[in-house]
Amino acid sequence: MRSEIVVTHETCNQRCGHCTARRSEDDRAWVQTRAVLGRVRAALSGGARELVLTGGEPGMRSDLAGLVAAARQGGAERVVLETNATLLDEARAVALRAAGLDLARVNLAAWGDALDAVTQDPGGWARTVRGVDALLAAGVAVELSAVVVRSTVASLPSLPSALVERFGAALQGLVLRVPVRSPDEAALVSYDEAARVIEAVALEGRRAGLTVRLSPEEAVPPCVFTRPVGVAHLYAMTPGLRARSDHRHLEACEGCAVRDRCPGFANDTLRRFGAPTISPVTEERLRRRLSVISSVQEQVARELAQPNRATPRGGSPIEEELVRVIFQCNQACRFCFVSTHLPTAGDDQVREAITRAGRAGRWITLTGGEPTLHPRLTEYVALARSVSPHPVGMQTNATRLSDPARVQALVDAGLGHVQVSLHAADAALSDAITEAPGTFEHTLLGLDALHAQPSLSVSILCVVTRRNHLGLVGLVRMIASRWPRAELGLAFVAPSSDLVPRDTDLIPRYGEVVPSMEAAAREARSLGLSCEGFASMCGVPLCLVSAESRSESLDEIPEGYDGGEFAHPPACEGCSLRGRCYGVRRGYLALYGDGELRPLRGDE
Repeated sequence: MRSEIVVTHETCNQRCGHCTARRSEDDRAWVQTRAVLGRVRAALSGGARELVLTGGEPGMRSDLAGLVAAARQGGAERVVLETNATLLDEARAVALRAAGLDLARVNLAAWGDALDAVTQDPGGWARTVRGVDALLAAGVAVELSAVVVRSTVASLPSLPSALVERFGAALQGLVLRVPVRSPDEAALVSYDEAARVIEAVALEGRRAGLTVRLSPEEAVPPCVFTRPVGVAHLYAMTPGLRARSDHRHLEACEGCAVRDRCPGFANDTLRRFGAPTISPVTEERLRRRLSVISSVQEQVARELAQPNRATPRGGSPIEEELVRVIFQCNQACRFCFVSTHLPTAGDDQVREAITRAGRAGRWITLTGGEPTLHPRLTEYVALARSVSPHPVGMQTNATRLSDPARVQALVDAGLGHVQVSLHAADAALSDAITEAPGTFEHTLLGLDALHAQPSLSVSILCVVTRRNHLGLVGLVRMIASRWPRAELGLAFVAPSSDLVPRDTDLIPRYGEVVPSMEAAAREARSLGLSCEGFASMCGVPLCLVSAESRSESLDEIPEGYDGGEFAHPPACEGCSLRGRCYGVRRGYLALYGDGELRPLRGDE
């Protein structure tokens, strides 16, 4: 979706020292309604489908709702407002939503008096908070924007927790911008310093459950970070990025894997601070995690909904639709195949995907990223329940479900099944796998709240890797003791997309972990705990497991259902389970080949 900026106003009611957009007075002819509408029409006729109304401060205009409505009537599929929200009350927020405003991107770079010091607007922070409240109450999605400048670097790391404490899960996220120009050059910071601040904000965002990303127009190149993979979710870099005359690549950029999608370094910042310390991107996996194919919007649309074949407990296989209501996640498992760097799809897109799946009679499962980060999750559950004949499912890490009231609201809306990711019974190991320190205990509390709902079917998914397979029996015992109604699903770590590294430290041979999986299944049976997964797409070739572990429902797999991701090598020829076994993922074959397979004959 092509996006264009339309400046509505150049004066502002705040006086941020770093701002380059604010003017002391407006050109009256340029800001007349007729002139602004002309710029709106020109943007739309030029192919724009998203319009960003910005300033100055657009809230100073009495005709703002009319401009939003004109953009919609002119063909804009999405309208975004950039504002400090200090001039938006309940009535204006309602009018903006009615006119068709989709998203408000609110400037809020600090909390409390610290913000007023940045904006030089006493009382501005309180008015911004009231404006955000009004927008949220009116149903406008809100994303906050913060600048990394000298006056904010000390307080920014604490901002995510303050935002979540005040607004809960209602916000779309926080966008960080790193200006390279300012009327006051002393306000600017170097790339190295900005990177350290951004790392701290990103970490606190994960802990608080707030989505954080970098503005593509004002970002720090990933090579500046000490550990780029830890901040890859902040980026959505598009191959073939248009060169920027005010940026340049350094000599060290020549071998970088993302050179074709990174604008390089701002000339002004290089002049002021010199070249930063950089480590060019060379890992293929990191390149993929930093990138999107074609446009961001096209990739969001492509990955928003995914068909699947699921077997509810005690039932027969049914067609399922996974709808990614959000791509971001507050954990960072290395084996995750989701494009967590993508922005959230628009509300209309999500609703359309849910409605389309329901009309097709599919079982709808809301997933992510981490779906509980989306402020409208309960609404989406209710919509899914209203359009589908099946109970609504959800995939989650449960870190934000420890509040029984929130779980009750989801159940009341129609949630019938939940799958919770839990990869170890040990806190240190679990937090190391998810790369999210402190979240293990939150997952346990979330599972407690979910399990306490008698109408809710609960399953726990453990991805089996070289790192955790020896602890599977302990995990079974914890589940059977603490959540006896739950069922356990074991999933062999899958090189299932180009986002999962072909790394033998992560992906073991089948023979290394199948004994642990079998032991866990036996322990589960002895404790009366349901344990499945061997026969699924996330399982292992059926010739490698015992007949008892193959006793799950083995239905014929429709031809081509795997999308070409699996293969049946020559060793599978003549196997009695050939049509009921997915075979071997091509990524696994590339690592280890097919030497472990042993075709079954007859009734073996």
